[in-house]
Amino acid sequence: MEKAKIKTDNDLIGYIKEVGESNFKKCFQCGTCSAVCPLSTEDRPFPRKEMIWTGWGLKEKLASDLDPWLCYYCGECSKNCPRKAEPGELMMSLRRFLISAYDWTGISKILYKFKYAEYIAILIVALGVLIEWAAVFGLYPAAGASLGQAVSPDKIDYFFDWPITVFLGVMLTSFIYNMFRKTVLSGGGVKIPLKVYFTEAWSLVFNFFTQYRYSKCDDSEETASKKLASGKYNFWLTHLLLMISYVVLFAGIVFFLGWFQAENSLPYLHIILFDYFASIGLMFGTVYFMIKRLTKKIERSKFSHHTDWMFVILLFLTGLSGIILRASIVYHFAVSTIFYIYLIHLMILFPMLVIEVPFSKWSHLAYRPVAIYFANLKEKAKSLNLGNSENAEIRN
Repeated sequence: MEKAKIKTDNDLIGYIKEVGESNFKKCFQCGTCSAVCPLSTEDRPFPRKEMIWTGWGLKEKLASDLDPWLCYYCGECSKNCPRKAEPGELMMSLRRFLISAYDWTGISKILYKFKYAEYIAILIVALGVLIEWAAVFGLYPAAGASLGQAVSPDKIDYFFDWPITVFLGVMLTSFIYNMFRKTVLSGGGVKIPLKVYFTEAWSLVFNFFTQYRYSKCDDSEETASKKLASGKYNFWLTHLLLMISYVVLFAGIVFFLGWFQAENSLPYLHIILFDYFASIGLMFGTVYFMIKRLTKKIERSKFSHHTDWMFVILLFLTGLSGIILRASIVYHFAVSTIFYIYLIHLMILFPMLVIEVPFSKWSHLAYRPVAIYFANLKEKAKSLNLGNSENAEIRN
């Protein structure tokens, strides 16, 4: 009988230690972490198996693992760990590792490993925006120019919005394909029928727009209304509000920029959707998470990587500068003032999009629902294969 070969990677252990605060070497495999986790199952006993694989340096197994994305860091595992090995933080570290594993450019790994690399990358993108703005509009508006003449939506679309949209689409699509190749196609797993890709697609859409698994982190038998009243849904609902606010603003700016900039176009929709819901949601969400990171009162906010801070700060500044820009248009600021506010806003917005969305923390928004979708594909295919095998045995 041929013995199975296990390939270990000692560099992986060092990298995981560099990008997180887990003491996974302290783990003695008591299994408490998986036992208390409200999302762990017999088929997916995380984070226990991740503690084993990381300690052994099983890089290929970890790269093909979807379970770190199915963990939402409720903190129960770390809270109950008798050795204080911080299994919840390990799962967070593994998500950083997985982002690096999917990223064929190698940029994510550099950003996570070297603190100043992200600052330099953000500065480079901001300077690129400044240079492009100077080439398209100049560094000051023409005397007597209207807002439309000084900052044309058509030029913003052509030189800024659409190139960035295409860039993000290409990057995320290629990274998600890499994720698919490593997690679904690798290892000679069960073959997934084509129709299953369509029948399980609902889970991708549903989990993207609801972030529903966050709400399942509390497995107490209380009713949903009691959990809501006691604040057990606060983290989930705040995260959901932040995500929806961001998506609404992104869609409005990229696809409806001319309408978005028009001060008299559907004013009530502007006020309700953008000036109140999306803007306040973005600001409230970022401030909420910054306070949690500063106070460190809950397990999931006890440790903060520098990329976590950079993401939430950039998102906050993007929201703040966007609100100021919108107010300057509504309240008829001088064209020259709006011109420079717009420039500053873009110098904050585009580094956040170019760096954070494909290569850093905000990529969670794409990877989590996709991971649930991929996990459902594999589970459904297994159940279909099992059913076919049982039917074949009965016929025989």
